[in-house]
Amino acid sequence: MMKIETKADNGIAVFSSLKELPDLDFPVKLEVMLLAVCDTGEISATVDLTPRRMKPSSIMVLLPGHTINHLKASDDFDGFFIIVPEEKIAGLPTLTRMIPCALHYMDNPIISISSEELASQRLIYSILQKKINSRKLPYHKLMVDSLCEMLFYETLGIYTANMDRSDTVPSRREELFMKFMSLVEIHYREERTVIFYARELCVTPKHLSAVIKEVSGRTAGEWIDAQVILQAKLMLKNSGMTIQEISLALNFSNQSFFGKYFKHLTGMSPRQFRANPDN
Repeated sequence: MMKIETKADNGIAVFSSLKELPDLDFPVKLEVMLLAVCDTGEISATVDLTPRRMKPSSIMVLLPGHTINHLKASDDFDGFFIIVPEEKIAGLPTLTRMIPCALHYMDNPIISISSEELASQRLIYSILQKKINSRKLPYHKLMVDSLCEMLFYETLGIYTANMDRSDTVPSRREELFMKFMSLVEIHYREERTVIFYARELCVTPKHLSAVIKEVSGRTAGEWIDAQVILQAKLMLKNSGMTIQEISLALNFSNQSFFGKYFKHLTGMSPRQFRANPDN
């Protein structure tokens, strides 16, 4: 099994047909977010062993971890594909807002969209395509990143609006997971133990850990750490705070402990992360 890898601008790649995709030996396991938009014609594929079909005016978002096989497009297909690296998605400050959508659409990631929503997607794609292929002006990376962020929020908005109109009721496990994520977003600065969140949710730590792992593929501790690291990265890049001030703001006992925690989870020190322009 091979994995999709991109060497495009900032790791972001755009394609208008399946023929432009890198040579792949299916099945392919995604290490990226794949956005597919079908304007006319059809696309068929097997996603995680389940046959899927995109019809005109539809959109499909697949997150890292999905497996694709038998990917084909009809002769009259018109649409596009956008590939975004996982780290760019994880770096967005509202990642937790994506979780309910990801759970809701896990069994069927394809939804129909209106002509207005389709036009909006095409506009962002067109601008992104031009910027990726254009001469690299100053702040080029920031421009591409901003367009990627705009695309994320536009797509998330479409899925969220569609989810709000759905009658599907989340399972008890999914509800517990979403409540857990909401609590993490509120308390991650002060509380980083599974025991605290289990107590708040009136379940045992063992039960909470098992449910979170089953629903999301990550442990409860990994989600807590991910939220802390995300905020640490945002503060390192987007604030004038010293590393000492950031460690205090995130409720670490001292800067040294924060530095060890950050390096253990990211592979680099806070100072190295701040100094690297590619982060």
